[in-house]
Amino acid sequence: MRFPKSHIVVIFLLFSFSNGLFLNAQELLIKDNNGSFTCTFDDHRLEELIKNDSLFKATSLLNEALTFAKKFKLRSTEAQTYNAIGEVSAKMSSFKNAELYHKKSYNLYDSINSRKGKDAALSSLLKTYLLEKNYKRFDSLYPIAQELSSELNSELYFINLENKIKKNYYAYENKELLRASKNALKLLDTVDFSKLVFSKIRDEAFFKSRLQQSYFYYKTIAHVKLNIGKKDRFDLLFNLSDDAIKLAFKEDPDLYRKLGTYNFYKYLYYTEVNKNLDSATKYLLAADTYKYNAVVTYEKRNSRNGDIMYNIINTQNELRHANDIRKQDAKASKVLLITLVLTAIMLIATLIIFFFYIRAKRNIQAINKALKRSNAKLLAIDKDRLEFFSIVSHELRTPIYGITGLATLVDQEPNKSKRKSYLNSLISSSNYLSILIDNILQVKKLRFEEKTLRLKPDQIHKIVQNVVSTVEIAAKNKGLKIQTNVDDSIANDFLMIDKVAFSQILINLAYNAVRYTKEGHIGISVKENKRTEDSLSLRFEVEDTGIGIDEIHRDVVFNAFENKTFLHKNSSGSGLGLFVVKTLLKCHDADIDFISKPGLGTKFFFEITFQRALSPIQTNTPKIDSIKHRHILIVDDNKINLLISKKNIERIEGYTCETLSNGREAISMIKEKAFDLVLMDINMPDMDGYEATKHIRMFNPHIPILALTALNSAEIALKAKYVGINQIITKPYIFEDFKAVIQRYANKEQHYFNCIDLEAI
Repeated sequence: MRFPKSHIVVIFLLFSFSNGLFLNAQELLIKDNNGSFTCTFDDHRLEELIKNDSLFKATSLLNEALTFAKKFKLRSTEAQTYNAIGEVSAKMSSFKNAELYHKKSYNLYDSINSRKGKDAALSSLLKTYLLEKNYKRFDSLYPIAQELSSELNSELYFINLENKIKKNYYAYENKELLRASKNALKLLDTVDFSKLVFSKIRDEAFFKSRLQQSYFYYKTIAHVKLNIGKKDRFDLLFNLSDDAIKLAFKEDPDLYRKLGTYNFYKYLYYTEVNKNLDSATKYLLAADTYKYNAVVTYEKRNSRNGDIMYNIINTQNELRHANDIRKQDAKASKVLLITLVLTAIMLIATLIIFFFYIRAKRNIQAINKALKRSNAKLLAIDKDRLEFFSIVSHELRTPIYGITGLATLVDQEPNKSKRKSYLNSLISSSNYLSILIDNILQVKKLRFEEKTLRLKPDQIHKIVQNVVSTVEIAAKNKGLKIQTNVDDSIANDFLMIDKVAFSQILINLAYNAVRYTKEGHIGISVKENKRTEDSLSLRFEVEDTGIGIDEIHRDVVFNAFENKTFLHKNSSGSGLGLFVVKTLLKCHDADIDFISKPGLGTKFFFEITFQRALSPIQTNTPKIDSIKHRHILIVDDNKINLLISKKNIERIEGYTCETLSNGREAISMIKEKAFDLVLMDINMPDMDGYEATKHIRMFNPHIPILALTALNSAEIALKAKYVGINQIITKPYIFEDFKAVIQRYANKEQHYFNCIDLEAI
């Protein structure tokens, strides 16, 4: 429960006058060989006071300890005292104060390099966030606390784990609750508690037994909640007992609620499964009794700190006595009092009027200032946008001019080697233009829409190879080498990954490195950080030997409309790539940072934890000798796109195709002829790809229909799936990926499923 703030104020006012009223927090003061003072801290005394809800006494005890520790500069005792004050504050539901004192404790322990103390402070802070139900901060602190507890082999690891399970319980995350409690029970069976480093004196056997009962309780509750309607829903329930729960949650303020819940589920069992009315009635009465006890306990906690209330009552009595004296004096000088009252009323009224006048005037002035600031900010934003679009206009014209000029040179150049060089440059300009346009569209989408990742099994080294093939021509044209280093340990791992989104991250970083590097190399490395049964944490680094970034630009390089100050006078760029990278990494629950030295180069790095794929989809292309003749229908209103798609289909051995530019003609053609697969454009005049697919599905529900489109959004994918399109292939694409998808869908002897290398619905 949460105490009124006035109680907290009274506590801290009163305990400052209570030194010497209770037992000392220090048992003994000793001078060591170095001449400095040390002391022992009465943990047992403090814990007994907290358990008995004697929070006023506990606070007094801690105030005495804090004064003592500061006087003799006992920083360890001071840190321990701050942590204990935080626990008392959390007990009184003053969570902000509790967080403040835990952090003070942590900082003091950190200053004296006490890792064991830091472990205790982090564990206490975790518990405070749990009691406050501040689950966001709890989740961010939990891995840090567990990492330190694990390194120290501390028993607080299991307490933190129990708090994590409680968090899942309170947040109704039943699936995670079941998984976490199961893993916790397995861990208990494998750990030798006699080898743990305990933060305080504990009975090892009792501690382990209590944890087992606690973990098993949460496992049981999660099992009951997740298996509604199933026969085995109540199987685990009868492996528990009231005594076991009382042991597990002896110091838990919600003990009676948990007992009530447990007995209520037993009542459900005898009502729904066993059909035993007597037993059902017995457990329903037990559940109601525990719920009543929970209410009584809540009321008792609400009326604790009797000492404080006693002092408040005494103070009120003194004030009442003083008021009686004042009334007697008022009777003796009634006329004077009336005059003073009237004068005071007039003065107060004048002051109130003057106050509201001044406040209204200040409000008007503040509004005017705010409007001026807002107007200035809008003008600055408008100026920034104009400058931004000026940069984008230049960046668009540059590759377009290059593509136009290089196409002319290819047409006029008779020398094959020079033609090949021109073609490579043409491809490089085309790739850069494609990435630039995609970044511009991504800026709009990422600013106004929430990016949803489409996770499919894939291998990191393949994605890195595709990225390198995309940027290597641009690097080669500048005389730069691209070096890659992917740990051998992850070569065979299949990870759940959104290949398109993740490729955008690496491609933007790689192109950024090429753009700002005149000579030297570009490096892309992937290193394994941490591996578990279900996940794999990787560190990615993209470095260059380019112009580098000044430290003063660190705060703006990732901002889409502010990082123009970062652009070097001898370099070009839209300034969008790093913003897109930063935003896409947020979708991966990751962040990016960099180290740089102007003139020597820059290294960008980030870490992502991927879920490992248990049964990766096989993407091997069927052998040529097993592929029979396949006939494909291509529908697209754009002649150039139609030609490109036709040529790519004909590059696949054993495949032929026919082309149409109209959706209605495609419907008629499919009725007359047998095709193994249809490549359907989405945007077409007269009848678009959605409508054409609807009509085809009315008479042919089995033929694979793939959408070949430049559109890419969640709404497009959802609509395509609704009308019966099997998969979306987003243009532009890599030919080998395109070939793999076509062969899989056209081969009628295999099941149709989404290829991991392209956009799948």
